[in-house]
Amino acid sequence: MRRSDQHEPGRNSSHQRVPFAAWLPVLAAMAIMVTGCVSTFLVLQLDEFRPKVGDIVVFKPGSQDTDMWEMTIPATVISPTGLAAGTCSLDPNVMAADGGSLVVESRRTEPSLLYIVHWAGAQTAKVAGNCGAAADVMVSRTDLQRLANAAGGFGIGEKGMTR
Repeated sequence: MRRSDQHEPGRNSSHQRVPFAAWLPVLAAMAIMVTGCVSTFLVLQLDEFRPKVGDIVVFKPGSQDTDMWEMTIPATVISPTGLAAGTCSLDPNVMAADGGSLVVESRRTEPSLLYIVHWAGAQTAKVAGNCGAAADVMVSRTDLQRLANAAGGFGIGEKGMTR
């Protein structure tokens, strides 16, 4: 019998064990899969933070400092038939001067995430671009969030969600 055919304990143990470097691609693939699953789960949970139908933003009269929010939100006026009927502006300072509220009536997802809100109050902007005392308008999610931030959040209390 040749020497190479004999059983050598030192050589046999190195053939049975897989080196750590061989496991690196498998571990990297598993890490990518776990990261993908966790991030997908978290993104799906973000829907929970979106405004929902029935949410309300209340502008209490005299609750804002004058010109605290220097922004004007563009809005699309929606006719009773649901079609765009023109444009107007939402200025949180003007809306808070005499008070009013925005109620989320519906949400559109095509072509992008837009909200139809009903405004009721004195006025939404100074002379140019005023939506009136009552109007259904369409705004983006970002703009709706900006208006809610200017009013102190969603809800009718200090800060809170009303559904």
